[in-house]
Amino acid sequence: MIDNATNIPGTDFPFQVIERKGPPPLLNAAQTKQRNGLLAKIHIAKKEMGLNGGEYEMILRGFKVSSAADLAIPQLENMVKLLKHYGWKEIYRLTPRHSGEGRNPEQILALRKRCMDLAREIPNGEKRLAGLAEKICGTSQLAWCRDAKKLERLLAVLGKITEGESSLSPDGEGINSTRKF
Repeated sequence: MIDNATNIPGTDFPFQVIERKGPPPLLNAAQTKQRNGLLAKIHIAKKEMGLNGGEYEMILRGFKVSSAADLAIPQLENMVKLLKHYGWKEIYRLTPRHSGEGRNPEQILALRKRCMDLAREIPNGEKRLAGLAEKICGTSQLAWCRDAKKLERLLAVLGKITEGESSLSPDGEGINSTRKF
């Protein structure tokens, strides 16, 4: 058992009580970034869980502080663990926010233009392009897609559709197909 441990009200989590007086000590850049991230998680969890002022204050009272800003990094980590125990689920991004970053705007404009040109070559192309853009880019408006990788995927799909449409004869059957009655 931890010597200087207490249980947060409503849990069986033993957390070491770290009593400090005054603001946390000055930190290096990495610790400051970690601290700010933990504070952000706490405030996001508070909002997402719908904690009212009294509930949040009770949690802080368990840590013997009146504000999350008064907590040290180990206490902030413990508070995040506690909020997860209470049911908060942290959302992790699988891909970076700007996955198409690093590409120049001229390239993105050229990719969009090529998509529009390919869409004109296929029957009902504008409608089909909107549907494909919705699926691949996440928006039906091609102008809003700023991710070059997604535009390249869209171009590849449009290219395959164009190839498939051109291999059909006027009656809708494949050139080398045989009809079976």
